[in-house]
Amino acid sequence: MAYTKEHHPVPARLMHSIHILAMIALAVTGFFIYKPNFPLFGMSMATARTIHFWAMFIVLLNLVVRVYWAFFGTNGDIKEFLPQKENKGTLFPLLSYYTFTRKTLPMTAKYNTLQKSTYSFWLFLLIFQGLTGFAMYWKTNPLFAPVIGAAGGLLNVYVIHYLTMWVFIVTTMVHVYLVLFEDFKAFKLMILGMESEGAHHHH
Repeated sequence: MAYTKEHHPVPARLMHSIHILAMIALAVTGFFIYKPNFPLFGMSMATARTIHFWAMFIVLLNLVVRVYWAFFGTNGDIKEFLPQKENKGTLFPLLSYYTFTRKTLPMTAKYNTLQKSTYSFWLFLLIFQGLTGFAMYWKTNPLFAPVIGAAGGLLNVYVIHYLTMWVFIVTTMVHVYLVLFEDFKAFKLMILGMESEGAHHHH
């Protein structure tokens, strides 16, 4: 496991923080828009919708920048998201560990197979959620007619968008749990910018 600023440089940590804040804003305002009696500090529906829209725009823009940086950044990390020999044969030991039938976590690359799968899943889910969100926001725009048509109507787009939000919430809760209880050194580095004692540097 890598816990050094060399492996998690400032651009990656900054984009990670922007993503977290924008997603929290989306979830909170999303609940309010869905259920207006959800307590939100006296905020009006118009304000909640505006914040929700801009937070979604920030998330998608941040995603584009993150993907670009992964490929073309000075220390881009696209290779970390591709299959790696260090992860070969570790999937079932990982599943055993996370289901408490194995005591030790197998040695893997920077991101294990389950992490890579989750991050890739989130990438496509963010794009999908953005499309359904824009389709609701610009419901009369012909550009989003195919999205509404594919969903079987605008009401279904609302339902799909809402359920997809819950997929994000549940998978993020699992992610946070694993980071806090299984990989706290990574949390200290990614969120607080603090390297743990004994962090190993590669030159």
